[in-house]
Amino acid sequence: MPNLRSWIVLAFICLFYCGCSQDADGLQAVSGTVNVDGAPVQTGSIRFEPTEGQASFSGAMILDGKYTVPRDNGLLAGRYRVAVTAPMPGTIDKGSSQALPGEAPPLAKDLIPPEWNSASTQFIEVKKGGSNTFSFDIPTKGGAKSK
Repeated sequence: MPNLRSWIVLAFICLFYCGCSQDADGLQAVSGTVNVDGAPVQTGSIRFEPTEGQASFSGAMILDGKYTVPRDNGLLAGRYRVAVTAPMPGTIDKGSSQALPGEAPPLAKDLIPPEWNSASTQFIEVKKGGSNTFSFDIPTKGGAKSK
């Protein structure tokens, strides 16, 4: 007859596998393009932050103006705040001869304006089973656009 310890271990294993695993059901793939002043962002990142208490948060690298969040890392249906970062060309310091060992080089200047980045006012609506393709044309001056 199994002892109490065996039952506790078995119960813990069942709870862990049943309650903590996240099935990909309900997660939606998200993809699209990101341009700045009409030109594709060469390298950068995009992240989607939940605004309605969804249990999903995701992001992707932007390469040659395109990003893809696969379904396994996708988003649940709902509204998300969009934040984009991309280094301004020529501002990445690969290491200064004046820097002390272990000292981080200065951060690159960001190509993306704050209303699309640190103080983003941009949102998307992810639909269950719908086309979740979002293209963004980020102006560095004037109003913001998303398609």
